[in-house]
Amino acid sequence: MREVIPGVHRLQSARAGNAYLIEEGDRAVLVDTGLRSGAEAVVAELAAASIPRVTDVVLTHYDPDHVGGAAAVQRATGARVWLGAADAGILRGVEPPPTRMRRAMFRTGWLGRPELPDLTELPDTEETEVAPGVVAVPAPGHTPGHHLVRWRGVAFIGDAGRVSNGRLVHLPGLLLSDRAAADATLAAITASAPRLVCPGHGAPARLV
Repeated sequence: MREVIPGVHRLQSARAGNAYLIEEGDRAVLVDTGLRSGAEAVVAELAAASIPRVTDVVLTHYDPDHVGGAAAVQRATGARVWLGAADAGILRGVEPPPTRMRRAMFRTGWLGRPELPDLTELPDTEETEVAPGVVAVPAPGHTPGHHLVRWRGVAFIGDAGRVSNGRLVHLPGLLLSDRAAADATLAAITASAPRLVCPGHGAPARLV
């Protein structure tokens, strides 16, 4: 586990997508978990670290490289696992993914099939404080129920975008569920002037 700034760590064992740990008082919040194939290593990394008890896991969206280890972490820690309501419906198979490309990815088990944790749904229309000072914010576009997490001016943005030369840009267009919503989300993140952006892919960075 590598410290990004005081109170924020980036897990080294998460596969494919980034996973971050936020320390807040006597509790810790995990943001994303990587692929299911790395779940045991994520659990071991958390157990070996000198950190507070993991009480919550916030999944930014339903893609396997972000939700894959959530069930294993939940079993090991008893943490509540949060996911946006629209994405929870897709992950459970109740609702279809919103685009042809995403339906094909879901049908073929792109990046493997995650084990389903016991989910607590985040409302897709309002912010939710999942732990003291840790707020999940709707950030649709990449997926319908995508959320980012804010903590003390740091934005954990999942796949809402990536940082390139100090600016936020989209992931490849084929991965976007709604381009207009994705544009609005990037504009809102930029306007909020976070002191640090922790993306789902790539290194944490500051915007210019």
